[in-house]
Amino acid sequence: MPRSRRSAFTLIELLVVIAIIAILAAILFPVFAMAREKARMSACISNMRQIGTSLMMYVQDYDETYPYCRFHQNLNLGTTAKPGTDKGYVVDSWRNAILPYLKNVDVLGCPSNPWSRSVPGQLASLPPLPGSNAEGWGMTPGLRMPISYNMNQCASSWIPADNKNPAPPPPIRAPQLERASDTIIIAESNWPTSDMGAEWLWNYCPAIFAHQASKMGNFIFFDGHAKSKKWMSTLYPVTQNNWEPGIPNQDPNNLKLNGVPPCTYSAPAGPADKKYQNAACQAYQ
Repeated sequence: MPRSRRSAFTLIELLVVIAIIAILAAILFPVFAMAREKARMSACISNMRQIGTSLMMYVQDYDETYPYCRFHQNLNLGTTAKPGTDKGYVVDSWRNAILPYLKNVDVLGCPSNPWSRSVPGQLASLPPLPGSNAEGWGMTPGLRMPISYNMNQCASSWIPADNKNPAPPPPIRAPQLERASDTIIIAESNWPTSDMGAEWLWNYCPAIFAHQASKMGNFIFFDGHAKSKKWMSTLYPVTQNNWEPGIPNQDPNNLKLNGVPPCTYSAPAGPADKKYQNAACQAYQ
């Protein structure tokens, strides 16, 4: 009787199959990574909506008054003192003010931000080190505060509320706002400070955080809503910028911002200006 012959892959066929799998993997892995980053961006905007709601609850409880950026600060970034043994750790930030409404400190961390994974008791530092905490960490029960979100210093002064010289301006009240839905109160950042300003877009570019899936940032506005935008679109055209709390100068040639000091400076001529062309600035564009 004739023997039945088993079919089998030849070496060439196996190599072809392996090559096809490798090509498909090379195509699909970036797609999967992009999808994961978009999911993280969605989680981040969800966190910011919760923060926006908490800010509005705070405003209602405090007679339509927004929190100071810092209520108290006595901090030397980079100090080697131990937690709980040095008053240099005490920073009472806007983050601490809204924590009772959030219940969970992790809402203050964006999953996409590599600096959001803080280690209990680790100092805030500039630039941040792995595990660094944001300002306000020393006043939390777990001695932890994720780095991710900072307050707009062009609208709310960075000067602590209890500072004597210079003294800060009064806190912002809701009736004073002319553009509540168009003025940023909270933006994303890589730095542990409580504040950030428009000039960070050209002077402190490493501190600007952008989601790599879209090169966009997430922002909370004074009316509590949150949305994603390109960073440059928050500043240009300057006549419609999202940083000044008042109505910007409508002169089409205007480049001057008129925010709370120190946010009283002129912006570069436009997105093509050479100040935006270094690698750190290009990373968020």
